[in-house]
Amino acid sequence: MAWAVLGEVPEGGSLSNIEAEDEEIRVLRAKLQPVRERLGDQVADLLLDLSQFHKREDKPAYWAIFDRLAQESEELLDDLECIQGLEAVSEPAQVTKQSFERTYRFPQQETKLRAGKSPCLKPAAVPEDVNLRSINHDTNTLVLRRSIAKGPLPDRLDLLPPRPLRNSVLKDAIVAVTEEIIANTGRVSAIEDMLTRSRPRFVDGLRSPGVISGGGDLSVETSRAIAAMADSTLAIQGPPGTGKTYVSALSIVDLVRAGKRVAVSSNSHKAIGNLLKAVADRARAEGMNCRLVQKTSDDGEDDPYPGIVFVSDNDAPEIASAHVVGATAWHFARYSDAAFDYLVVDEAGQVSLANILAMARSSRNIVLVGDPMQLPQPLQGSHPGDSGRSCLEYLIDGHRVVPTDRGIFIPVSRRMHPRVCGFISTAVYEGRLRSDDAARSQTLVSRTGIDLVGAGMRAVTHAGRSQVSPEEIQAIVARIAEVVGATYRDRDGRERVIGNADILVVAPYNAQVNALRSALPGAVRVGTVDRFQGQEAPICLVSMTTSSGEELPRDISFLFSLNRINVAVSRAQAAAMVFASPLLLETSCRTIEEMSLVNALCILREYGGDSF
Repeated sequence: MAWAVLGEVPEGGSLSNIEAEDEEIRVLRAKLQPVRERLGDQVADLLLDLSQFHKREDKPAYWAIFDRLAQESEELLDDLECIQGLEAVSEPAQVTKQSFERTYRFPQQETKLRAGKSPCLKPAAVPEDVNLRSINHDTNTLVLRRSIAKGPLPDRLDLLPPRPLRNSVLKDAIVAVTEEIIANTGRVSAIEDMLTRSRPRFVDGLRSPGVISGGGDLSVETSRAIAAMADSTLAIQGPPGTGKTYVSALSIVDLVRAGKRVAVSSNSHKAIGNLLKAVADRARAEGMNCRLVQKTSDDGEDDPYPGIVFVSDNDAPEIASAHVVGATAWHFARYSDAAFDYLVVDEAGQVSLANILAMARSSRNIVLVGDPMQLPQPLQGSHPGDSGRSCLEYLIDGHRVVPTDRGIFIPVSRRMHPRVCGFISTAVYEGRLRSDDAARSQTLVSRTGIDLVGAGMRAVTHAGRSQVSPEEIQAIVARIAEVVGATYRDRDGRERVIGNADILVVAPYNAQVNALRSALPGAVRVGTVDRFQGQEAPICLVSMTTSSGEELPRDISFLFSLNRINVAVSRAQAAAMVFASPLLLETSCRTIEEMSLVNALCILREYGGDSF
């Protein structure tokens, strides 16, 4: 029943789900008293809030499903989260002993649903999912698969958004880890260090004034610091293009050489795979035997890679014998004791505190690699206190650069020319980020001999624009015409002529992205900033789109997000230009934080000039 998911009281019911949750929280609050006395109120309250994290994350998705269940079918036609008006064109066909498939036709419509998803069915009394096996937009047909045990599929139906991922294993792990902390067993010291924001501990004691001396090769020093950890947590912050993956792979290979087992995790299989590939490459180059296993989903879409074994079973025997295992929190939350010496979390600026807590029993040490000044973790629910923060954001605690006694900051960008890096360093990283000599050697010269290297803002006058700006699109089209044909020399001294594929165009809203795609050549990469994290190009053009603070479709913190501006501009190797209405610089600010956000655009204008 709906009330069981959403906390509503059924007719005639004696106890609502809300009341049950309140009782659960009351009991846990009492049990946390020893933690409150030992680690402080902040940690006890945080554990209480984290115990309900996944429930809060699920509720908006369930509300959205139930809202659509209550709508008429015709109202779903323009809903991008749905597919409306399915009519069966075949009888059910049994494809396995447990399942059957059926083909449907649907009216022409746009949708975000893709093959491999598990959308919910309408009509249905409660959210019930089905597997979307394939979809063909040319013929407007799709194939659904369902368990025979669930009964036949109706002749007519609609598809609604999928239910949230089943996360009971994460919830149960959080309960178990919290019990360990309450009992003070000493088996989860690393997560306690993180929750208390303690300085990392090493076998040679606390290090002062910093985790590393900074006098030698940073990669080597970082690897040595990781190897010397003593059941603790260490943060490694790497701004764009600084080689986080290189440092992580080197450190992991060194750990394996020393006889350690390493777990690698992140929010996505892709991020995990990228790091494992770097580890496999380095181990191969050093002639070292390193058994790597990646636990993936069972969709079979993982491309083979030399040195990596892919498994889809959590209990696959290859996992137990591997030196390095890569998997999401859903796998590592299953461990009841420390099967690994280290848990290395990539893109930790996007991994929730709750998921780190769930994985805490799997490893003796936790290494958080990422950058809280890049894109934040995606959240659906609203979370109290610190419980909605990413693990790295929480650990760094408001600092733009990790304090030297808490972690390691990688200060050298191998991507950005100094005239691009200078803005990013000033606006985001307290002036501590710099380019290496090879990045400094990059050049970009137009067909007429003009030096195009640098970052700046180009003022584009318009008014009344919210999520689409034809004026900025026109300006970007003109800029692309200016830069195509320019000569680019990369960090290795190789020269080439700039083509459309060497240009990234970033916009904040999907409507502006779609309009830009229609106006620009297909080879130009266009998208929101979320699409481009981790990518790079000689030239990056950014459209701010909105005319002024009066037309903001969302709050100031979205359009002016320092994290998003950082990621957008830092894609550029040689040249970045932000197109914006001058009226945006006059946006009214109500808080110091909002002033700081708007100030980043002002810094860019001063840095590169508005006629750059």
